[in-house]
Amino acid sequence: MRVLLIILWLIALPLNAQVFKHIDADGKTHYSSTPPNLTGNSPLKLAPLNRQPALIITPPASTQQLLPEKEPYPSHAPYKTLSINGLPSDQALRANNGTFALQINIAPPLHSQHRLQWMLDDQAYGQPSSSLDLHLVNIDRGEHRLLVNVLEGNVVVQQSPVLRFYLQRFHQR
Repeated sequence: MRVLLIILWLIALPLNAQVFKHIDADGKTHYSSTPPNLTGNSPLKLAPLNRQPALIITPPASTQQLLPEKEPYPSHAPYKTLSINGLPSDQALRANNGTFALQINIAPPLHSQHRLQWMLDDQAYGQPSSSLDLHLVNIDRGEHRLLVNVLEGNVVVQQSPVLRFYLQRFHQR
């Protein structure tokens, strides 16, 4: 413990060093941490460091509304069928580049005022749209959770069951 304190003290010691200014015989100004044996040297008083408080950056309002607002589901679900197709059941999905496509099975057809928001690992994936196809790109290997929300505006009206899958990718060493 003492050795650590001594090392820290030795590191911090130069931070307290005095700065000296002197002018040589040719009229050139020199700065040093040790006083020269010349006359006319004087310790230099440095101004305090310029310290600015950290900037607080708030994202614009448009990016804060990417995720839908969570409100209770209505008492009746507007869709009898809402499921994700394209993932193998009871086995891992093999996609060496992490890119693959999925589809939504929905009945009755999607209403014109509704949009679909894919959720990968509890994060919105892409923008809400009326497309029933999803192309996932460069997904990391490992276990993932996937679901789709049916949105009316920013309100979730229905949610598909959570689908857990494991993605295998070729790993080259």
